[in-house]
Amino acid sequence: MKFDFGDSDWFIDGQGFDCDVPCYSFSFKLSRFWFLGDCKYRPLFLRWVSMEQRAFVGWGLRGLSRRTFEHCQKLNGTFYCLEDGFIRSVGLGALDSPSFSIVGDDVGIYYNAKVLSRLTNILQKSDFQDDGFLMHSAQESIKFLQKYHISKYNASPDLDLSTFSFTSRLRVLIIAQTAGDMSLAYGYGDQFTTDELIRAAISENPGADVYVKVHPDVLAGKKKSDLDLDKANELCTVISDDVNPISLLKHFHKVYTKTSQMGFEALLLGKEVVCFGMPFYAGWGLTDDRVSCPRRTRKRTVEEVFAAAYILYTHYFNPYTGKKSDIFDTLYTIRKYRDISRANAGDVYLFGFSGWKRGFVRPFFHSYQKHSLRFCKHLKRAKKKGLEKGGQIVIWGQKKFPEVEAYAFTHGVPVSRVEDGFIRSVALGSDLTRPYSLIVDSRGIYFDPNQESDLEHLLSTYDFHDHPGLLDRAEITADQICKARLSKYNGLRHKEMTVDRSLCDKVILIPGQVEDDASIRFGGYGMTNGSLIEAVRKSNPDSFLIYKPHPDVLAGNRKGALDEVFVLSHCDLSVSEQSIDSCLEVADEVHTITSLSGFDALLRGKHVVTYGMPFYAGWGLTEDIQVCERRTRRLKLSELVAGTLLLYPRYVHPKTGQFCEVELILEEIKNEQKRYFSSRWYRSTSRARASILRLIRRAWEFCLGGC
Repeated sequence: MKFDFGDSDWFIDGQGFDCDVPCYSFSFKLSRFWFLGDCKYRPLFLRWVSMEQRAFVGWGLRGLSRRTFEHCQKLNGTFYCLEDGFIRSVGLGALDSPSFSIVGDDVGIYYNAKVLSRLTNILQKSDFQDDGFLMHSAQESIKFLQKYHISKYNASPDLDLSTFSFTSRLRVLIIAQTAGDMSLAYGYGDQFTTDELIRAAISENPGADVYVKVHPDVLAGKKKSDLDLDKANELCTVISDDVNPISLLKHFHKVYTKTSQMGFEALLLGKEVVCFGMPFYAGWGLTDDRVSCPRRTRKRTVEEVFAAAYILYTHYFNPYTGKKSDIFDTLYTIRKYRDISRANAGDVYLFGFSGWKRGFVRPFFHSYQKHSLRFCKHLKRAKKKGLEKGGQIVIWGQKKFPEVEAYAFTHGVPVSRVEDGFIRSVALGSDLTRPYSLIVDSRGIYFDPNQESDLEHLLSTYDFHDHPGLLDRAEITADQICKARLSKYNGLRHKEMTVDRSLCDKVILIPGQVEDDASIRFGGYGMTNGSLIEAVRKSNPDSFLIYKPHPDVLAGNRKGALDEVFVLSHCDLSVSEQSIDSCLEVADEVHTITSLSGFDALLRGKHVVTYGMPFYAGWGLTEDIQVCERRTRRLKLSELVAGTLLLYPRYVHPKTGQFCEVELILEEIKNEQKRYFSSRWYRSTSRARASILRLIRRAWEFCLGGC
């Protein structure tokens, strides 16, 4: 959708900042926003800009941006003023939390009420009611913000519901801002002090309980407040706790502000808002304005202002996928990582994590709130580290810690279990390779069908169609995996396999598994690699059977090797050096106990028969020998992929050590795999490292066995 509000072409379609000529600036800060499009930044060589290259960008209205603007005027160019969007990030921008949104304005900037801005033009000139899709998007977005408390910054915990339960009196909130906030100077807010707002609130609302909220950047120690806390404490109650703005505003009836965005969030919640300044949402008939702006003549609804500011004016980019985005993807992604941050908050006591796992697990438990990871071998050690004061317990896999689990049950301590994700790495995990994904499950664990896991609950209950763009993402992800020929492990070459189909009715792949693998022990129903082979041959006497041993078994790291004579007495071929994708390509069916290869086969459109109960069985996509009574929902493949690869795991980028989404992991694995197979030196050193680590592992296991 293209809106023509000026001489320049400005595309507002969720595709990000897009300018058709190179952009120049003095600001080094802009180099961090590499998602802005094809803009070129020349901070030191601005004087060399030719007359044909006359687009300039600056961040806000401060020093370097003003200098860029002055050069722009000399060259008669177009100046784009950039600022954070209204839904910025999970954590604070002052703490470098990755940004999801940005605004770019070639007319002014939204918080400068002294001149026109592109946002003002949109609100003055647009007929929103003619665009039903836009208004529906705005309404659904507002509902999401209200329900899940999404604000500009989102790391703060929700307000304790009991905070205001002691009184039903009228509550009034004054919103303090940071000293030197540009929106105060350019939004006429600097002509008032916060003390004046407090006195006005007290005078205009006799008998009400008056509170003032301190800005989160001030609480984080990054900026100074525009409020004298000592004076404020004499007049009202100061809220200095770091709490989510939406959860706080829900408990107030009336809000006083100068130019804070929280004033608009109060409007979204249906609150009365008094403005001692001219923020972007004032002057449209929605607020009690103590300052006027003669340019703002139209009456607007809250939904229209939201549509203009949050959808048409703002550009979105998902830092966790590395792709341009829209408001719905932003809302859902921020909610996801906000919830992870909250789940990781506090003291986390980890059991069953070997030394090398302790090194890589920390990024998966990152939190914007105060937290600590405490590795323990037994309950006594955990108590010494503070478990009795509260916290949560995390256990690797299905390792048994009876004493710890009994303590957790008795004292109501939450317990989660952790395992490798479904797209793990290029090399083997048993070679002590750092994983790119982990599962953190608060109910059970995905490979144990004896109790419901978070994945099973998600697949049973999640409304996939109510999540905009999710199923499209799932289909694209599945397609990318198939085209790149990726799986959980990706260290084997792809080799073409041929079978004389005139000699058989179909080709069946039997993926071997680790004999003592947890998914076999908990979901295999007594089946083994040997009994699986015998069962498949008995029911398919005329088929061509291919057996592929598990790569961990071939490497000698795990149990499960079968006698070659036995294998070839039942199977037509046993392969070891081919990738799983090469085997799937030639197969018509896959018969497995619980192997992840069955999920890989589903992605590639193969018929899958399960003899155990893996996480992907029981949903109507596989032919199942066993039955799980809980799994009654029929899923589409895209829904299974969405739950399994997009919603359930946590991904950490191997280079940055930061949370990311599966799209970036797939790209990184493709690059790593390409490097592994194209560089003999890299391949040799990787294999040498793996061999040394295997020797160390076996020596360690031998020593433990002898103790």
